[in-house]
Amino acid sequence: MIKSMTGFGRSELKGEEKTILVEIRSLNNKYLKINTKIPESLTDFEERIGKLIKKEMFRGTVNLTLEYKTSEQEPKCFINKDVLKKYYSSVCETREEISSTQDVSLEKLISLPGVLEFKKDTGNGKVADDVWLELEKSIKLAIDDLNQMKGAEGRNLQLEIEKWTNQISLLLDKIETKSANVVSGYRDRIQERIASLLEGTEIKIDKNDLYKEVAIFADRCDISEELGRLRSHLLLLNDVMENEEPTGRKLEFIVQEMFREANTIAAKANNADIIKDVIDVKTEIERTKEQVFNVE
Repeated sequence: MIKSMTGFGRSELKGEEKTILVEIRSLNNKYLKINTKIPESLTDFEERIGKLIKKEMFRGTVNLTLEYKTSEQEPKCFINKDVLKKYYSSVCETREEISSTQDVSLEKLISLPGVLEFKKDTGNGKVADDVWLELEKSIKLAIDDLNQMKGAEGRNLQLEIEKWTNQISLLLDKIETKSANVVSGYRDRIQERIASLLEGTEIKIDKNDLYKEVAIFADRCDISEELGRLRSHLLLLNDVMENEEPTGRKLEFIVQEMFREANTIAAKANNADIIKDVIDVKTEIERTKEQVFNVE
């Protein structure tokens, strides 16, 4: 069964000490593109997250947002009091030397280099592994939720594709019926034209020459092979949708081949009614193509 490339998934794990929230969205893309938005403290896991997504998805633009909160959140930054005191001491000494009465505000001192410092994650490997197990579980739950939505959308896409391919099949039956009369119609027209041109003269046309001309025409406008291949592509399209995954790129190739066969039929048909039906076939193939572009 096919899956859509578009969908949304979400998971949330709440505990006494921490909360993990994962949201994942996927959009159409010919290839797989992964964008992650995660806390700075978890950037070491970014590569693992990417590998986890690649195991489950084959193409599309995937946007993952992860929030990780603990009950005892330590401040991300702190004031280095020793550095602050040294700055203030230097300012006071300089102020006395130049006989200045102007004081320096605390805000200005804090903005000086080295006063405000940011903490870095210093967790050991064991803690990191424990955190990853929780993140992995949350991400997998979000991906499962996303895949459920993509599967539901895929079923709707398949119904639409089957509707258009059934129309194509009916049109091919019409074209095959009409093509059977193309040669006989050409033979009758050429006989009437020759008879009209030679009326009142003693010139006669050898019937073998006439039959040879009709045979050449019949071979030139024979579309039975193209009709057969186009029907074969329709069967393959349905088989791929039912039995393979991922299917998107293969379906795109099959639709491209369907266009090629339809163009060949139009070029060889030599009949206005058939060409009109071929235009309808190409319209249905285009509709199929639009749906296939949404398949993962």
